[in-house]
Amino acid sequence: MARSPAAAARLDAVAAAKQLHRDLDLQRRVTEGSGFVDVFEVISELDIPLVFKPLTSALGLCLPAPLRGIMITTKRGLHIQRFTGAHELGHAVLEHRGSVDREMLYRGSLTPTAGRDLQEVAADAFAAEFLLPRWLYRHHIRAQEWTVAGHLRNPDVVYQLSLRMGASYEAVCWGLVGHQILPESEVDELLKVKVAKLKSRLGGEFRPGSSWSDVWRLTAKDNGACLIGNPDDLLRIELEEVAGGGYQWQIDALRQAGYLVLSDESAFSRDPLHYGAPAVRTLIARPPEQGTGEVTLRESQPWAGENPADPTFALALSLQGPESGGLSRANRRRFGM
Repeated sequence: MARSPAAAARLDAVAAAKQLHRDLDLQRRVTEGSGFVDVFEVISELDIPLVFKPLTSALGLCLPAPLRGIMITTKRGLHIQRFTGAHELGHAVLEHRGSVDREMLYRGSLTPTAGRDLQEVAADAFAAEFLLPRWLYRHHIRAQEWTVAGHLRNPDVVYQLSLRMGASYEAVCWGLVGHQILPESEVDELLKVKVAKLKSRLGGEFRPGSSWSDVWRLTAKDNGACLIGNPDDLLRIELEEVAGGGYQWQIDALRQAGYLVLSDESAFSRDPLHYGAPAVRTLIARPPEQGTGEVTLRESQPWAGENPADPTFALALSLQGPESGGLSRANRRRFGM
């Protein structure tokens, strides 16, 4: 049976996104580095002009060849800016005519096509595959030691997965269907959950600074992670410490790096209770105002001083929020600005 024009457009777009991953060696770069596909860095590498402007009537636009250029609004959050950037990149890579885009549909291959321009169908499919490829799901699932049956049906886990992939909860949910990781019926249940409730459970009495901002649940599996998000995100850090041996996580490094520690609690597992079992130290902190930098915590005996063998927990922050205007941050880094 011949494919429909919409199906053919989607397949071509997905193939183009996969080819770009290969051409730029993105799977290796991302899985060994930040853990998310930096679409603005890719646009810069491809020498496609990109600017951010306070557009009010569109999320983004793409100029056709030979002019070729992309413009994205500053009026929306970082996740929407990133998906818009991938959508506009799809237009450029697929050599579409010019486009002014007022909506983005995250469903990828599941997006309804009735009445839609085929180049918009293709650009959405390209964006979904480019930002949220199957290999990126696999990378984070393995790194966190999650399982499909035991974890990915839990909205709290999917929310944390979305933060690490640098995408919205909704987009990551639809990717679970598109890559046939979960059936659509189960994703429908995930999509019924309000993300605000997930944030509230994690932060307890503390809240992130805005509706766009998030609450990260970080454990030892996130050691060395780079966090991309908003400057008023909250961090919930949960680390085991050998309290029975006098070991404690030294959190002065957080305060010295500009973090505001809102809560600091330790608890022993009581199910079952084992003498000498490690405690779990739970910190809730607001990142430094600038939202960037690195910090390393060390678990040590306070009276013994630092020992090179002491366990450490390190984070790199890129919590700068939405692109604010003009050139992208990736372009500024490239040009030394």
